[in-house]
Amino acid sequence: MANAQEAPPARVTVVRLSQTGHVVAALTRAAPGAAPSVRALVGDALRLAVPGLSGQILVPAELLTAEEITAPAGVLAAPWLWSVEVTETGVGAVPLTGAPPAANWSDAAGGSLTVTTSPPATSGTAVLALVHPAPSWDPGVAPKAVLTGALDGDGVARLGIGEVAPSDHALVFVQGRPAGVYVPSAVHLAAGTVT
Repeated sequence: MANAQEAPPARVTVVRLSQTGHVVAALTRAAPGAAPSVRALVGDALRLAVPGLSGQILVPAELLTAEEITAPAGVLAAPWLWSVEVTETGVGAVPLTGAPPAANWSDAAGGSLTVTTSPPATSGTAVLALVHPAPSWDPGVAPKAVLTGALDGDGVARLGIGEVAPSDHALVFVQGRPAGVYVPSAVHLAAGTVT
């Protein structure tokens, strides 16, 4: 039996979150050259599936960047498992590692989302949360709030002041970690109930 060999890296156009580097879409193109603009690829927003749930959220084009990179085949097969970062060889795709961030609602400052990482990520690591109003992640619904920040020395970030309600949900991105979902209560989706 022959040894399986990994496919060589290919030129891939990725759409990623500008703040955290998370790849949200990847494609190959026949035409060489620079990547098309984000708006040419996604219009005003990208429909993004919510990890572990059957809903979607619209990610505004302003939060996204499109670029052409050399990437392993895995980026095309499962883009949500990758991030675009500056490496020793230039800009490239690296796998997301570690546990997804945890998030909870805090009534401090009138309503905020507290994001934590375990083990703690490095101080200054970028954080982005797309807050979605309850009761469900309906297709075509834009986020209620887009919250950005950075982790402190303990791997914690408090996002928003008065912008998050106890019933809100959030899709949370921490640079270098898989995406996390904050769902404070049962979410009623077309496919059933997730708690």
